[in-house]
Amino acid sequence: MAESPGAVFETVAAELDVTPRAAVEALPAEMRLLAPGDAFVPAMEDIAGWGDVTLIVHTDDGIMEFTGPVPKGQVGRGYFNLMGSTGFHGHLRHDRCAGLAFVERPFMGKTSAVIVFFNRDGGIMFKVFVGRDEKRELKADQLAAFRSLADRLCQG
Repeated sequence: MAESPGAVFETVAAELDVTPRAAVEALPAEMRLLAPGDAFVPAMEDIAGWGDVTLIVHTDDGIMEFTGPVPKGQVGRGYFNLMGSTGFHGHLRHDRCAGLAFVERPFMGKTSAVIVFFNRDGGIMFKVFVGRDEKRELKADQLAAFRSLADRLCQG
């Protein structure tokens, strides 16, 4: 990851037979900050106020992308329940979150900022990317919110 920080985490992990979390953690320290798993709910609560973001779920069978606002949620019956009824909604197993990474790095020729949510197995539950404006630049207000959230949740 130090040699090619823009590589796809899941691809690197598969090629090197490591977990995606290990691939993310192999990034240069200045590109990533780590938060504990119990940061899941506060992170999702904050993200709900950011407006349109891109949320990605990457599996062996495909890459699913959602662009739009993440709805507010609440914990109940063992899930973090997203309160929307259209767009992105559902029930997330927040108790399986073992950590988050706040990553700023080059990706496909542009700077990207993403929060990576890790499960207990070292896999990636999903990723939330800071949105882009009409010039394809990171939205300044979201980038500020991303950095502020990282400052609040990450352990040094």
